[in-house]
Amino acid sequence: MNSKMTETKFLLYTVNAILLLMLVRIFLSQIYTIYDPKNYVGIHSMLEIICIAVSFTIFLFGLKKFSTNRSLRLLLLAFTFLTVGIIDLFHTLSYNGMPFFITASSVQKATWFWICARFIQSILMLMIILLPDKKIKKDYRALTVILGLILTGSVGYIIISYEKVLPLLVIEGKGTTLLKNGMEYGVSFIMFISLMAALYQYYLDNKEDKLYFGLAFVFLLLTELIFTIYQSVFDLDNFLGHVYKVFGFYFILKGFYFSEHETEEKPIESNTLSDHPGLFFTLKRIGKQFVCTNIDGELLKELHYSPMQSSGVSISNILPALDVSLNDYCHLANKIKENITFKIEYQDKLLLITMKPAVDEMGQDVILGTVMDMSGIFPRRSNRKLARPENNKSVKIVM
Repeated sequence: MNSKMTETKFLLYTVNAILLLMLVRIFLSQIYTIYDPKNYVGIHSMLEIICIAVSFTIFLFGLKKFSTNRSLRLLLLAFTFLTVGIIDLFHTLSYNGMPFFITASSVQKATWFWICARFIQSILMLMIILLPDKKIKKDYRALTVILGLILTGSVGYIIISYEKVLPLLVIEGKGTTLLKNGMEYGVSFIMFISLMAALYQYYLDNKEDKLYFGLAFVFLLLTELIFTIYQSVFDLDNFLGHVYKVFGFYFILKGFYFSEHETEEKPIESNTLSDHPGLFFTLKRIGKQFVCTNIDGELLKELHYSPMQSSGVSISNILPALDVSLNDYCHLANKIKENITFKIEYQDKLLLITMKPAVDEMGQDVILGTVMDMSGIFPRRSNRKLARPENNKSVKIVM
């Protein structure tokens, strides 16, 4: 699949989003000559319906795909957008000017639904970015739906029942309160952390979905900042904030799609590698460590790792051999710019490892390596301890 989102496009989208916000603020009075707040309730409903549709698309597709990949991250993503979609629906139906929804629609009720949805969304999205993905043996989809309905039902009951006693978040005509701004800044901080985490993961694996998630966090972060400055729920700032939210949800959907698309294609291209009795790996240097960006092979299962769990992990942690740091061999191969082949003892195995220095498409130094189990070919000396690379006579320089 050809990449469509690049680092250059990411920067262009980000800069243009910031420039648009600046231009709107600079020419606010001129834009108000053509902007009619009377149309905003309908426009707001349309924008929110788009976001709700995206939320339920991710939720339903996530439940469907879980049956084949059993991904914890996918299940958490489905739970996130089930709750966010329902609470955003409550927010839309409660918006000032909308018909009666259980109680009279109002600014306070709609704003409380908004802030609850954003807190749940930001916290769960940060968890999705930071937590390592795992395979789940049991089917928790029914439990996910039940918990999502319980959470959204509880939020809806509390806000609708206690609307009159909840603190004010917006004073119509004057703007947002200090409490509202504080909560929006809290959500903004979580979004910023999520943005940094997504970009760091992109730095590690160069996967396109991380750029899409990063771009989504940019737009959602700007959305939260915009919602600290509006004066009325019908004004231009409120409108622009909802437009940015639509873009944020759109890029989440794009990132979700590409992530799942790669998951679908991965078994096709990795079947032959997974059946290989040894290992194939690609390492990238991060600081003083060489970490895996790609690894597969039959031996990986015996090491109790999966290709996904190994991403970003130091090769020395995956193969912690006796008195040997594979990281040192990586530095040696990278230093002399030549292939090296050596043997190590790992548990009850004698492994033959070959490392080759190379350069990836980004111009960065990487190590390409293979591991073969030679235990059945060469006898293993159980009491022999291998030395460091500089003293190890089993290192062979391949010219």
